[in-house]
Amino acid sequence: MTEQLTLADVAARAGVSRATASLVLRGTGRVSSKTRDRVLATMREMGYVYNRGAATLRTQRTSVVGVVVTHIANPYFGEVLGGLDAELKRAGFATLLADTGDDVDEQRRALQTMREQRVDGLALIPATGTPAALLDEFAEWSLPHVLVSRYLDDGNSSYVGADDVLGGRLAAEHLLEHGCRTIHYLGGIEGILSRRDRIRGVGAAMAEAGLPASALTRSVWEVSGQGGLAGGRALLDGESLPDGVICHSDSIAMGLYRALYDAGAADVLRVIGYDDVAAAALWEPPLTSIATHGGSLGAAAGRLLVERIGQPRGQVVVQRAAPELVVRRSCGCHS
Repeated sequence: MTEQLTLADVAARAGVSRATASLVLRGTGRVSSKTRDRVLATMREMGYVYNRGAATLRTQRTSVVGVVVTHIANPYFGEVLGGLDAELKRAGFATLLADTGDDVDEQRRALQTMREQRVDGLALIPATGTPAALLDEFAEWSLPHVLVSRYLDDGNSSYVGADDVLGGRLAAEHLLEHGCRTIHYLGGIEGILSRRDRIRGVGAAMAEAGLPASALTRSVWEVSGQGGLAGGRALLDGESLPDGVICHSDSIAMGLYRALYDAGAADVLRVIGYDDVAAAALWEPPLTSIATHGGSLGAAAGRLLVERIGQPRGQVVVQRAAPELVVRRSCGCHS
C-alpha cells in the first residue's frame, strides 16, 4: 500500500515550511506569487489532495460560505455573485450556491442545507416575503451573515445594497427634466422593499416638482423580460400612456421595448431601466439606466462577510452605495 502523502511531504519537496504550504493551501497570509506557484506545482506533481474533512474536525471551520440567491438567471444578480465570489476566493473560501426561485419555502430548505453543511458564513438575497424573524434564527445558529441587495424591515442585520430611494429620485428627476408630467413605475413584486424605496424616491421628486400624487402610477410584474413584455402590453391597452416609464430592472425595460416594437410604438415613451447590466448599452435603443454597480456591491458584501466570520460579535454594518444615472437614448437624450 502506498504511504499517504502529507502536507509536510509537499513542503519538504517544495523547499518551504509546513506553515507556508498551509498558507498557500488556504489562500491566506503573505506568500509571494513565486513561492505559491512552486508549492501548487509540487502538489500537482505529487498528487496531493487536501483532506478538508480532517481539517474541519481540527479547526471547526469548513472554509465554505453559503450563498443563497433568488434568481441566478437574473443578469444583475450574476454581476453581484461575480464580485462576491471573487472576494471570497481571495480570502480562501469556497462557495456553496443555492437558487430559491424567490420562494420562501425553498429558501428555508436551502438554509437548512447550508446549516447541515456547516458553512462558515452566509450571504443571502432574501426571497420576497421573508420574515424578519429569520434573523433571530441566524443568531440562534451563531451564523455570521450578510444580506445583499435586499434587506428586511425591522431586521437587525448587516446589509450591503444600493440607496434605492436616491436611485428612484435620480430616474424621476431626469424624466421631469425632459418635460414628463406623468410617470409609471413598471414591475417588481409587491413586498420587495427595494421597489418600495425606489417608488418613494420617484414620488418625492415628483411632489417637489409640484405634481399631484395621481401623476405617479405603478403596476406589479415579474422581474424579467417576460414581466416587462406583459406589463408593456397592459400599458398599451390602457386608456392613456404616461409620459415616461421607470422600470424596476433593465430586463423589464427590455421586455417593455419588445411590446412597444410589436405595436409599432417604440418612440412613444421615455424609458429608464434600473441596474445598468452589461446588455443595457447594447439594446436598441440603448437603455438609460440607474447603475448600482452589482460587481462592486457583491465584492463589498464579500469583504464584510469575511469580517463577520472573523469577528462574529462585531457591530451591525449597513452599507448603501449611491447609484448613478447612466444616460443613453431610451430617455430621449441623444436622439
